Amino acid sequence: MNMSQKVGRNDPCPCGSGKKYKHCCLKNKKQTTTNQSSQKTERHPISRLSIMRVIEDAKEDPELMKKYGERSNKLHPETNFEEFLLTFWDREKVRNMGTEEIIDKLRSMNVDFDKTRFKEQTQTCISASQLADDCYSAKDFGVEESDEDFVWLAIIELWKRLSPEQINIEMIDDLMQDGYKLIENGNCIGGVKEWVAAWDLIRAIIPPHIKSVWDADQFLPEPLTQSIQSWCQNFEMELHNAGTDDESYFLKRVIYCHEFCNIFPDTDESILHNMCRAEAEAYLALGAVETAENLFKELIEKFPDNIWGYVGWGDMYCFDRYDEKIPPDYDRAEEIYRMGIARCDTDPDIAVIYKRLEGLE
Repeated sequence: MNMSQKVGRNDPCPCGSGKKYKHCCLKNKKQTTTNQSSQKTERHPISRLSIMRVIEDAKEDPELMKKYGERSNKLHPETNFEEFLLTFWDREKVRNMGTEEIIDKLRSMNVDFDKTRFKEQTQTCISASQLADDCYSAKDFGVEESDEDFVWLAIIELWKRLSPEQINIEMIDDLMQDGYKLIENGNCIGGVKEWVAAWDLIRAIIPPHIKSVWDADQFLPEPLTQSIQSWCQNFEMELHNAGTDDESYFLKRVIYCHEFCNIFPDTDESILHNMCRAEAEAYLALGAVETAENLFKELIEKFPDNIWGYVGWGDMYCFDRYDEKIPPDYDRAEEIYRMGIARCDTDPDIAVIYKRLEGLE
């Protein structure tokens, strides 16, 4: 093979190992690139947003407060954990203050704050926390420990009040976490509505040159409570769950999965595969059988070694059918399953397709 020629993922590896390129040097190349990227963008894995939410949850939930307190008392028996935690600022305390009251408190800490300048600054920044660090550090070295978090929490709140039209990552984080809480409380559609809004903000804030969801997370000045990479897969699944109650969410699932693959085409293969499969399944749920069939064909052409493409395609003819008007075709299902076995004999999940065949029998 001409080494200047582009090597296909399923071509024999140029190194002569006898393996497919994607199972040999391509995998090593990706690992090297990932390691290099990790070294360049190494950040603390836990953000202030995450810590803030842990504190807020503890203040709202007596059982959680007790649980954290028991752990703390083992390490610091001299400190009353609950009393200690309640002295610190949180978003609720700041929200209950008037705008001028917040600004006066900042100025009492020798923070130079001007409304006009602040609004201009929000035009060129995507994180209230970062803006607080860069431009609003307290100059009073006598600030009490309990007031240390006031500045960045104040900037988050003032951004909402004075420059609400400007997107920041804290807005995305709020929508994500509000969605999780609604879903956990049984309100799937309410949670997904929050996540639809979060996805709109993500699309608006991530620049076009970012082509993978991992790079999108690294682009953010500070980690979110939940990474976009993890959340995006939860979003896809909950769109399906919402669709079982309201069919319009199957269409939203189609749109989301298609947009995701177009915006982040360099994302990890397993995530892209799940998104493509979900798009095909959503069309099937809408009764668009021919479109679903064509998308499954494209899926296994693009990812021929992934067993789950064949599982999803075969299932549309027998298991988990969404429309009773679509007659089962067990012969077609078996044909697709056996195609998967022939092509994916080394896949660690191969057993799942044998179970499908047993179910047919």
